[in-house]
Amino acid sequence: MSSSQLKILAVVTMLIDHIGAILFPTVLLFRIIGRLSFPLFCFLISEGLLYTANLKGYLERLFFFALISEVPYDLAFHGTVYYPQSQNVFFTLFLGLAAISFLHSYLGSRPSSALVLALVCVLFAEALHTDYGWFGVMLIIIFYCFKNYRTKGVLIFAVFNTGYGLLTGTVKLYAALAGFPIFLYNGKKGRLNWKYFFYAFYPAHLLLLYFVHKVAF
Repeated sequence: MSSSQLKILAVVTMLIDHIGAILFPTVLLFRIIGRLSFPLFCFLISEGLLYTANLKGYLERLFFFALISEVPYDLAFHGTVYYPQSQNVFFTLFLGLAAISFLHSYLGSRPSSALVLALVCVLFAEALHTDYGWFGVMLIIIFYCFKNYRTKGVLIFAVFNTGYGLLTGTVKLYAALAGFPIFLYNGKKGRLNWKYFFYAFYPAHLLLLYFVHKVAF
């Protein structure tokens, strides 16, 4: 599978997950299917670092969409324009990219500094109550650290996710199934080049689901 195909799968499963969470919260199947989405996005972030020609621009894009997605996220999941107890997933992805960028840049020359800065990103995600919190940032770090050992990386992800799922909710155990498409990744970009579509889809679909919920439910 190419990165474009993984992105499409991640977006589709995310949409299914959010339809379930917002419109049909009692139908567990939506949430089970949706568990595939986040690990795929984490894997794509770790790959994105390796192929981006502009890391600063990449970080800025994630942070920008984190800011503009916060109101749609709060409306969709909490029914208010401002809910400080929870921040959207773009903040998690931003902090995950920041963490692996520190490792990528400084692990060879200043390992202590690299590890401390990466840990700060992990702790910051938890302190801000970002979606998936510390687990999300650590998942991106795992995929980055095992970038050259795909099979080991997928297995460690599965074990890590299993532990997290047993502690926080068994439905999260299904996220380990994302290991199959990740294992099939061929390292190619693919033909699809809708970079900004994938960013804009997140706040757009949350707003749409919020309005559908308000009108139909």
